[in-house]
Amino acid sequence: MFLVAHVFIVDFYCTLVHGSLHLIGSSQPIVAAPGDDVVLPCQVDPEWDVVGKTVEWSRPDLKPSGPQKRVEYVFVYRFRKTDRDMMMDTYIQRTSLSQDGLRRGDVSLTIRNVSLQDHGRFRCFIPRLGIDTELLLVVDPNFVSTAIETVPHRNLITPTPQEETVTIGQRTRFHLCLFVFSFFIICLGPVSICVIRKSRQI
Repeated sequence: MFLVAHVFIVDFYCTLVHGSLHLIGSSQPIVAAPGDDVVLPCQVDPEWDVVGKTVEWSRPDLKPSGPQKRVEYVFVYRFRKTDRDMMMDTYIQRTSLSQDGLRRGDVSLTIRNVSLQDHGRFRCFIPRLGIDTELLLVVDPNFVSTAIETVPHRNLITPTPQEETVTIGQRTRFHLCLFVFSFFIICLGPVSICVIRKSRQI
């Protein structure tokens, strides 16, 4: 009797905990150009350790194929590893989850080298929690990323127009002084040689 009551309490507690958890994705489309690497955001809220749980990423807009009409997955994580037997061949080498992220409930999917065939809806599902979310990936050949690339070990400083004017003025004065100095050297050189020769003759 005690065992039955204990199991009931545990199941009831798990139901309450799971019922308070949600998957947060992105309400806005994820836009990328062919060849880009993208991250499809998906986070358990509040944070919940997903290590050891099953995580499934699929394409709900693709019809199940094969005689058994089974769903072909973009990515499957279970038994603490990637289940490649359940995945579509085109995604086996291009998809991954973050092991560190799983501990925080971050089940965001990374897709490398996206193509036009990746355009469509993606579904993230955690069977243990019975919760899912869907995202839209738009692969646009005309899309240009606005991300600013950072160059390590370099300080890129763009001068203002005023600073450029000051710099040009300093260079102009320097060139003028150099010209005058060279002129005196050229003109006084022969005179100095003549003076030295005459002093030697004397």
